[in-house]
Amino acid sequence: MRIYPDTITEIIEQSELNVNQISKLSGISNTYITKLLKKKVNHPGKDKIASLLLALNYSITDINKILAEYDYMPLSGPDIPGILENNRRRKFEGRIMPHYDHIYFELLMAALERIGGTKIIIKSRPSGIHIPIALYLQKEFPAELADNAANFFMAFTKDLVMERKALFLENCRKGYRYETYMCRHCLEESLERHIGRAAQTESMEKVALYTEYYVNAISASLKAPEQHRHYIMKRCPYFDCQIQDAEGPNSKISFTGRRRHFYHKEWEQLSLESFLSDAPGIVDVFLNEVERCKEGVEMEPMEEKSALSAATHFHQFILDIFIQHGLGDLLETKLKKIMNSSSLIFF
Repeated sequence: MRIYPDTITEIIEQSELNVNQISKLSGISNTYITKLLKKKVNHPGKDKIASLLLALNYSITDINKILAEYDYMPLSGPDIPGILENNRRRKFEGRIMPHYDHIYFELLMAALERIGGTKIIIKSRPSGIHIPIALYLQKEFPAELADNAANFFMAFTKDLVMERKALFLENCRKGYRYETYMCRHCLEESLERHIGRAAQTESMEKVALYTEYYVNAISASLKAPEQHRHYIMKRCPYFDCQIQDAEGPNSKISFTGRRRHFYHKEWEQLSLESFLSDAPGIVDVFLNEVERCKEGVEMEPMEEKSALSAATHFHQFILDIFIQHGLGDLLETKLKKIMNSSSLIFF
């Protein structure tokens, strides 16, 4: 019988994380990881290797190199369901957990979406859940060194985002509420960058996708104003974050920072994308920032702001900026198309 290397065991031992922590991060059971460490599993499953290494922030290129040591082919489409299934078993408890680059962040977002509950978002524009898939896949992702790794990265990202969207819609059907707080000036800068004159000169196709992104967010507010609340603030928040199950007993904080520029450089291959924590003291800090955001909402006082008026205000704010850039008709035409259905649908 072939004796395989101890690469995975050595990586786990060098991580300085205990079995329970790695199990929560990866979705792989304590029992399985313990058997690995005790060398009772000589040939780990391909999905197990991939999920363990993704939890420890390995690139797809490096994961494929380690898979080869175990006589596995590089990751490809048929491997995605198994990895996603492991990700659904992840748990978020206790310690602060860092997440790097985009693929790990997407794994985190999908697992958090599964928790449900009220979600509060503080950022410079609407939640990425509203971004059309075609636009999402045009983001500046960290480069994988090998073509097969790059192809898998894109396919995996697409399936992850699709799962996030499906979970989001399911949570909407369950009645969970979503609040997003956006600084007026940050939102204006984001729109200028993505639909302004330079953007229109570069690619009207991409501008149309950004239009659909904002239409998705606007339509959610107009169709279900009590459930989807987009607030424009007169203040800039100190940080970007997401609070999952914000009104529950075990809120999860995902701090996403405020990185304004991205470069395809070697040092960006392992960049901190976010950290997650449910420690009460940290949760309180972020909930306090939410209260400051509420005080900074343009429509005052907060108690008198109806959900419908907030939705109308958000729609008008975005429309006014699109009109300034000569795109008012484009926004309203796409909005009319999606508003024809009473159900929540997205481009």
